[in-house]
Amino acid sequence: MNTLTRTLNEVQGSYIAEHYKNASRFTLKLSCFSICLLIASVLTSTSVYSQEQNTEFDSPFSRSEISLSVAEGKSRWDFPNRGQLNSTAFRLAYVYTTDMQWQFGEDSTLRLELEAGAHHWKDPWLDEDKTGVFVNPMWRYYFTAFTQRLYFGAGIGLAYSNDDELIDRKLGSRFLFEDRLEAGIVLAKRHRVSVSVNHYSNANLADINHGVNFYFFNYAYRL
Repeated sequence: MNTLTRTLNEVQGSYIAEHYKNASRFTLKLSCFSICLLIASVLTSTSVYSQEQNTEFDSPFSRSEISLSVAEGKSRWDFPNRGQLNSTAFRLAYVYTTDMQWQFGEDSTLRLELEAGAHHWKDPWLDEDKTGVFVNPMWRYYFTAFTQRLYFGAGIGLAYSNDDELIDRKLGSRFLFEDRLEAGIVLAKRHRVSVSVNHYSNANLADINHGVNFYFFNYAYRL
């Protein structure tokens, strides 16, 4: 009887620990998303944008960019006679620079840039194409170093895919979070080139959550 009770307690403890771990991960991601919204709210109320301060945008249309990205993602395991399989991804986005920005000195600016578009993932194992849409509020910090205009970006957005499997990865849901980290350079004012890591997962809202990372090369053109 004592052995059975101890076993039940261990199972219950393991169950609680696993759910606590999942809840903690989701809470952390939700907290990051909330912080982004909070920062956006603060910058909205204390926006320093004006035509005099930001001559970079000579018209509302010039706030718009078209971004094209290509990436590669990998399977979780090696396949017999095939090794690790790679998934190619394409991402097309419309980018809009908002008034939410903060100036740090003369050469550094933090901006909120909204991205929305579609993605296309190729599945070499199932020989299928996966498509979806996304929206992501990206915070980009622009600064000048060695006469070059550089930037870092980060954002947590939402995505939808028409399938919840990719190669041997079970994403657990068609509704996903898109976590994005980026580093790049601005060329001739209208061109941006960058590399980024995009992580797609359901934040443990589903019973299974393998997630997938894509390593992107990005090009954006300001209209």
